[in-house]
Amino acid sequence: MNGLVLIAHGSKKDLSNNEFRKLVDEIKEKDDKFSQIEAAFLEFASPEIATVVEKFIKDGISKIYFYPYFLNSGKHVSVDLPDIISELESNNTSVEFMLLTHFGKSEKISDIILEDISASI
Repeated sequence: MNGLVLIAHGSKKDLSNNEFRKLVDEIKEKDDKFSQIEAAFLEFASPEIATVVEKFIKDGISKIYFYPYFLNSGKHVSVDLPDIISELESNNTSVEFMLLTHFGKSEKISDIILEDISASI
């Protein structure tokens, strides 16, 4: 069974965190590839990544994909997330972990922006 953890930075503002949770709920409704999909936050909000991973493992998920919902490849994307996932891997050797390319690398973003602008003018 496969699980997907969508990771956002997290905010001290509930509104921001709830916007991300709503997006994850929409993805859950549309998806047909994953047994479980959950939101996780790097900081300032919960659940944390390790908490979601622990739940997935308890539920029998054997392969966990991580999708960083970050625009740029700063320290969180290039250092923090790989370090967190590496530590989770070393503590859970029977589970396969796969860090996916962050959101900001998607080639579709420019199309989405242009479509949104066109719809607004």
